[in-house]
Amino acid sequence: MAPMRLARPVYESLPYVYMAIGGLAIFLFYIGENRVGREIAFVIGVTAEIAALTLYLRRQDYRALSREYPGQTSEFPSSLNGSSG
Repeated sequence: MAPMRLARPVYESLPYVYMAIGGLAIFLFYIGENRVGREIAFVIGVTAEIAALTLYLRRQDYRALSREYPGQTSEFPSSLNGSSG
């Protein structure tokens, strides 16, 4: 079975969606009146911001490796696994 993949526009926008969700949740934390609701909003906000930053940095690192090793997998470049090329 082939792995499921997101459409490119959806995939590229995920970090920004997570940032927006995190920002909104943190904003709700500041304006909220209910203590439990504020704590939940804060946890959701921080988690969404961490997820956005993680996706952004991992994607940036993958693209840098792809530029460094074009046409090869980043795990085993041909110069490291004994092939000459």
